Amino acid sequence: MIIKLILTIFCWLAVLPIVYGFNFGINYNFFIIVLYALLLLIMFIFSRFTTKIIICVLFSATYLILKDLPSEESLWKAGNFFIIFSAFLPSLWLLRSTAITMPSVAKTQNLLSNLVSTKILSGIQVTSHVLGGVINIGTFPLLSSVIPKNAKYKMRQSSGEAAIRGMNTAVLWSPFFVSFAVGQLYLPSQSAWLGIIFGLLVALLFNLISMRFLIGKFTLNYLIEAISCVKPIFPRLLILSISVLAVGQIFDKTALNAIVIVVPVLVIVQMLRRPETIKSIISNLNNLILKSGDEMLLISVSMFLGSILSGSAEIQNFMSNNIGNNFPFWAMIILLPLIVWIFGLTGIHPIITSAPILSLFGPLLSLWEAAFLMQAHLIGWCAGTATSFTSLSVLTTAENFRLHISKLVLGPNLFATGCLTFIGAILLITLNYLL
Repeated sequence: MIIKLILTIFCWLAVLPIVYGFNFGINYNFFIIVLYALLLLIMFIFSRFTTKIIICVLFSATYLILKDLPSEESLWKAGNFFIIFSAFLPSLWLLRSTAITMPSVAKTQNLLSNLVSTKILSGIQVTSHVLGGVINIGTFPLLSSVIPKNAKYKMRQSSGEAAIRGMNTAVLWSPFFVSFAVGQLYLPSQSAWLGIIFGLLVALLFNLISMRFLIGKFTLNYLIEAISCVKPIFPRLLILSISVLAVGQIFDKTALNAIVIVVPVLVIVQMLRRPETIKSIISNLNNLILKSGDEMLLISVSMFLGSILSGSAEIQNFMSNNIGNNFPFWAMIILLPLIVWIFGLTGIHPIITSAPILSLFGPLLSLWEAAFLMQAHLIGWCAGTATSFTSLSVLTTAENFRLHISKLVLGPNLFATGCLTFIGAILLITLNYLL
């Protein structure tokens, strides 16, 4: 649909000056908000039935929670908050479109497909984790292609579950997820970056333990062969990650803004290195824009409503009356991921549950404590999206691996993410006590 393509690209380009720090006035921002709202309306009209139901439920729940309609100031603040995603998500699609054309990604796929059946599940989880840290749900189509078309359902089920565990636990440390950007909005930027260190440790432990107990036979040799699959792409991922971190630190940008700045530059460099890929990259991007409307719609609406709810008197009063300003730090670390995970199981997006808690707890903590709360937030986001029937991770995996959504949600990953929520929180509390 040409109008969707035009509006997506126009909003993307129009937001770039704001990301770079230019201020063209209120009218300019208002114009972008209106155009982006129009684009989301078009996406809603042509979205899947399930997506329509989710959006209607989110708006209905927000209406029931709020005593009065949001003020003009609240709508304006939420609008300025969510228009950044008109540039953030297309930047990720551009990155995904470029990654598909890279020989290093193809080499990784080949190495993975050559693993024997007893080792391929470990390879899928490790590759999904590393690759998913950058291209997010774009990992699932790439990994599903290495599974033989005549593979039995049990094999496809185990592969899909391993892919979800790998990709979703990348949320714990990667700045290339919406969850990281949300954390930076409510917590000090320095604490958010520090939270990455804790996330790497939690992700490492979870993946090692889950591969041992959920995949079964697992040895050091299996792990080495699995890691070798990502060797071709690792240098590229390292360059990308260092570039985003450098821009974020040097120019004092959030991860979300840093990604919007860095990705187009690196893609242009890649195009200049390999001009023969330009046509494919543009074609891939065009297809992703046309097919990814549900992804942008769900995230943008969730962020918009989450912003309104997190700043509302109703939510703030509820949190203050039921939790209070003297809530113990250790209880914050347990409560945040637990609430996000439980509500995620019911289909409620983490932004709806996580943002209000972060906005309440954030100002009460030191920079060091905020880093632990950031990781608790990411644990909740990871667990909540890995087992939710409305999660894009689950929906995309089910589509690409040809699986039943209910079996993915109610499978072993439900137990694994529950353990991650509780044990991960306890680990963070222990680390805070020891360090």
